[in-house]
Amino acid sequence: MMHAALSFALLALALPAVAAPPPARDLIVLVLVDAMRPDHMGAYGYAPPTTPTLDALAKTSRRYTRAYTNAPWTRPSTTTFLTGQNASRHRTETSTSKLPDDVTTLAERLHKAGYVTAGFTANGNGGSLAGLQRGFDHFEDPTRTYTKDKRGQVFANNLPTGAFLVEHALAYLRTSKAQKLFVFLFLVDPHDPYETTPALEKQFLGPDWKGVVRRKAMPEINNDYPADERFSMQAIYDASIRAADNALATFFAGLAGLGLFEGASLFVASDHGEAFGEHNFYLHAHHFWEEVIHIPLLAHGPRFAPGIDERLTQPLDVSATLAQLAGADAAGLPGRSLLAPPVPGATVISEYNEFGIHRQAIMDGTWKVIWQRPADGAVFDQNYANRAMMPSVVFDRETVQVYDLIRDPKEQHDLSASMPPRAAELLAALRAFVSG
Repeated sequence: MMHAALSFALLALALPAVAAPPPARDLIVLVLVDAMRPDHMGAYGYAPPTTPTLDALAKTSRRYTRAYTNAPWTRPSTTTFLTGQNASRHRTETSTSKLPDDVTTLAERLHKAGYVTAGFTANGNGGSLAGLQRGFDHFEDPTRTYTKDKRGQVFANNLPTGAFLVEHALAYLRTSKAQKLFVFLFLVDPHDPYETTPALEKQFLGPDWKGVVRRKAMPEINNDYPADERFSMQAIYDASIRAADNALATFFAGLAGLGLFEGASLFVASDHGEAFGEHNFYLHAHHFWEEVIHIPLLAHGPRFAPGIDERLTQPLDVSATLAQLAGADAAGLPGRSLLAPPVPGATVISEYNEFGIHRQAIMDGTWKVIWQRPADGAVFDQNYANRAMMPSVVFDRETVQVYDLIRDPKEQHDLSASMPPRAAELLAALRAFVSG
């Protein structure tokens, strides 16, 4: 009698071979939408239909309600996302600065952990203009690839649209065979000057709109715009957010069609917000009002339980989270992974050091303290023809502002004259950070 084990082996050889299913591909995606305010998104309570795609994603995501950017404009903020370092630590803070060689990028960390890294950005300040292509195996941006004759349809900001960017990202993904992949996608549609398709503009302006459309604003002076012009800016800004959201619908559908969406770790945030005159200030950069530095953050994937998360968080924490998800070396990263429990007493520092202006803000979830050191007049005068253009900039003394964000969320009452004890502690911590 044939031995049972040998009989089974011969039977197995006689059967047709069945291929083992391919291992699931590991995908980590970071999406930034330039200048997108959370309070202009449905998932954060906004009524106009700006973000139906992201609203649907938020229902199955971890939605962070108190995320703050570490810098109020693109180059330092995006560099923080892509290095995990505070702005003054990565030193990529000005319009001419590039990432120093001694700063390790997130892409470099993930590449060493075995990930193929690919970046697609429509804003050069979030790309090779700042040296942020380092560590990416594949990188496309307006400086290197999307030159002016290769951007397709553009609008007033003259940068590639979200639809264009998504098309290129999906084309890459359709050919990639990588089992472990990190993708960075940076859409710029809502950035000023505000413009998108006529159909979307009409949808958000309203079919009967007859007023003046303003697409650009002055930051601090000569900006007492009539109500219809201010409305038109916000309406077209909203329409442009919807354009980005439509592009992300295509992107997510494309990921699903490639079998990459389910199981992916997906993060959506913005680099900063946008002001529309709430504090007599428009646009972004050099201010730390809520409308400028409060950002959305969604985390979607098997490691994130859906729901609202009220912890204080920041791009530094996103970088640390991405490193942990990839099993990458996180040495030297000051952020705290979102996979870890929140800690009491957490703070966020946001910084602006450009044109001779030196401002920092620190938040702990209740208090915000804004500290401005005396501006460097010589540097400022090299960049601005008239100091009156920036009346908030002070050259002969330091200034401090204090706001209780719980009782005064619109930041109307500066409490620095009475200096609450906790605010004084935060100011001391901020001074120590800047001098450290």
